[in-house]
Amino acid sequence: MQTPREIVDGYLEAVDRRDYPAVRRHLADEGFLYTSPINRFTSADELMGYIEYVTPIVQRREVRKVFADGDDVCHILVFTTQLSEKSSSDVAQLSEVRDGRIVRIQVIFDAYEYRMMFVPEDGAG
Repeated sequence: MQTPREIVDGYLEAVDRRDYPAVRRHLADEGFLYTSPINRFTSADELMGYIEYVTPIVQRREVRKVFADGDDVCHILVFTTQLSEKSSSDVAQLSEVRDGRIVRIQVIFDAYEYRMMFVPEDGAG
């Protein structure tokens, strides 16, 4: 039986590899919730569509620190992304594991730079 930390680490490593079937296996089929400053998904399948859409811009993920407390696992991360130029974002991800699968992911970051990647400089759009 894997620990909650091993399960969440496995999920993040599968995202890094872009192994989407493995990513999905780490997520609960029912009672799932993902929240961030820019998205909210109430099913793992909704999140999967988003992950497949955004992972091509992720260049690197660095783990700064991991804390585990029972079923809760918190990763402090740095994501380096690139569209036209590289950008790094500090991210906190709190995950909750139940019955061997992730049921909740809360991602906290300053979404300003992320939004700017998708908004023209003149602010239109």
